[in-house]
Amino acid sequence: MVAGLCGALRIVPQLAVISHAAIDTGQGVNFHAYIEPDTVYVGQQATYEVGVFIDDQLRLRLRRNPEFVPPEPQGMLTYDLPAPTRTPGTRHVGGRTYEVHVFDRALFPLTPGRYEIPQAQLAYSLPLSLSFFSREEGHTLYAESLAVVAVAPPEAGRPPGYAGAVGDLRVDERLDPAQARVGNPVLLTVRVEGRGDVKLFPRPNLDVPWGSAVPAQERVRLDSASESVRGEKEFDWLVTPRDSGTVALPPVRYPYFNPYTERYDVAVAAPETLRVRPGSLAPADTGQAALPPPLAVRTLYRGALPPPFYTQPLFAALALAAPLPAIVLTGWRRPRRRRRAPPSAAARLRRLARKRSTSDALLVRRLFVRALVDRFDLPVITLTDRGALTQALRREGVTAARAGEAQAVLAVLDRAAFDTAAAPRRPVSSNVCIRAHAAYVAVVAEARRRTVPARTGTPGGDGGRTADGAAFLVAALLASGVAITVATAAENASRDSREFDAGLTSYAQGRFGVAATHFATAAAISPRSPDAWANAGTAAWATGDTADAVVGWQRAGRLEPWAADVHERLALVRAPQDGPIARLPPVPVSSSANIALAAWLAACTLGAVRAARRRRVLSPLTLAMPAVALALGLLAIRSDETAEARDLSVVGPQATLYAAPALAAEHLRSLDAGDIARTFVRDGAWTRVMLDGDRDGWVETITLTSIARPRPPG
Repeated sequence: MVAGLCGALRIVPQLAVISHAAIDTGQGVNFHAYIEPDTVYVGQQATYEVGVFIDDQLRLRLRRNPEFVPPEPQGMLTYDLPAPTRTPGTRHVGGRTYEVHVFDRALFPLTPGRYEIPQAQLAYSLPLSLSFFSREEGHTLYAESLAVVAVAPPEAGRPPGYAGAVGDLRVDERLDPAQARVGNPVLLTVRVEGRGDVKLFPRPNLDVPWGSAVPAQERVRLDSASESVRGEKEFDWLVTPRDSGTVALPPVRYPYFNPYTERYDVAVAAPETLRVRPGSLAPADTGQAALPPPLAVRTLYRGALPPPFYTQPLFAALALAAPLPAIVLTGWRRPRRRRRAPPSAAARLRRLARKRSTSDALLVRRLFVRALVDRFDLPVITLTDRGALTQALRREGVTAARAGEAQAVLAVLDRAAFDTAAAPRRPVSSNVCIRAHAAYVAVVAEARRRTVPARTGTPGGDGGRTADGAAFLVAALLASGVAITVATAAENASRDSREFDAGLTSYAQGRFGVAATHFATAAAISPRSPDAWANAGTAAWATGDTADAVVGWQRAGRLEPWAADVHERLALVRAPQDGPIARLPPVPVSSSANIALAAWLAACTLGAVRAARRRRVLSPLTLAMPAVALALGLLAIRSDETAEARDLSVVGPQATLYAAPALAAEHLRSLDAGDIARTFVRDGAWTRVMLDGDRDGWVETITLTSIARPRPPG
């Protein structure tokens, strides 16, 4: 809030800040704040004043109005006081004359305590020279930071019925019209006027022995011509006479605390009379036959619903253990990256034999020897001795003829490769290559077969059986969890069943209050019994207790969101039950959690099977299923918060929404019994709430009943 000085500051001849402010004559502009009184009662006015003292010489240099930013105190109601049209005030200090402009504001503390008032700010500019085009230099001043202390009205001498009104008050009443007929309502208006914050005045208590009174509208009018906040507040009632004749309205008594005399007083309105002519009015209590037929209750008791599977330890165990088979198989079955093995010596020898061309003698010998060494695990030194190859092959089961042929081929290759009389790298004919390969094939065919140990982790091994075992393990765990859930659901407590049957009997006999007690007892024993909660709400509705009825129906609906009878019952309540705050969850939380777990288990099982078959674990399907499980899990978490309703409460009858946690605070509106409120902060006997329809404020905690289900006894 930034305003020009002339528009925001009052021009007054003399105020407290003018006489009390300490003026520094060395400054052309002084800026000070003052509050009077600095200690008040809750609901009493404290006047905050800010004065701007401008030296006459400096005032002539100002080209524009200074900008004033008033403080914004917290925890108090504030009213800017009117600005009368008067000449500016003045103050003479040290031979200098200051023109004084004052801004004042009325402050009303709402609760006892110390309230800090921040610094006010003033900004102005002065030219650097007398030239019209001279540049200006900006200046900023800050007033003092002050505090006001609020104390509660004393307990001693407090009259009966005192509701927190503070001020110097008067009260009167009027009826419109002055004549009526039995059964026809008339308007009763009670007006409270005087000095004080009229917005904080509570509604008077009204007792009409000859009729019924229903609270109606409230109107507030402030007196804008006074330097102290004053005005009037009117309260309306619709009064319906039950008796004929001339009746007198009892005088309205309005207790209040006068902070100026520091004592309690009672304002009394002059009594009004009303002439009531005979008429027709249905009696308030005409017996059971005149009442509308009661709502139907549930006659079948199914006991408590089993605890949701997502709350069981097995649920968490399944979710954590499901990916383990895929992880283990992925690490165990992962193929090792191997370099492409070069062709064996036997393969290269076969390739030379098929070429049917001359080859290097040394190469042919090396391939022939390497093939024999690889096949029979022979030391190379053995092949250098004459006849050693024949003996080695005979020990491997080769016949003498085949062993001798191999020895002869080796001798031919030795002569061709190492004969000093010939060229050192003399080529040999294709027949020698063919003969060497044929000798190798012959000895291999006759030799004993080697026992090669089976390699683990090869395709076609036991990977499939391992994957099947992992899938069976997951299925067994899931089946055991279902069995535990079914077994828990089969348990029925006999005590709550007896209470439920007693409630049915009492309800059938028309003893709705007794029936409500029995049903509520059964629900307290088994908090997860939707039948008990639904019937408790229906029985409370039959007794006229809307708040308890909504509590029972809300708790039943959050256990069974699809129950049609619960939705039908809630539609009967005047308070909204379908808003964002009061609305029941769309689906049972257990369904979302169970489907999420099933999708997660299916994804993990598919990943384990793919890992066992040496395929990529990550695929579009294995990625989509965990995403679905995550979305359903988030939905289950949100549904669980909605179903548990830990921060939701039902508003009781005659509850009022206040702007602050105090009976003397501004009365925002009256709430309907059965309104659903989201609670935030508790401050002693008060709770900050938010309701559907963008309603928020403070209510008395005693008027709230939590929707969260109580824990079972024991």
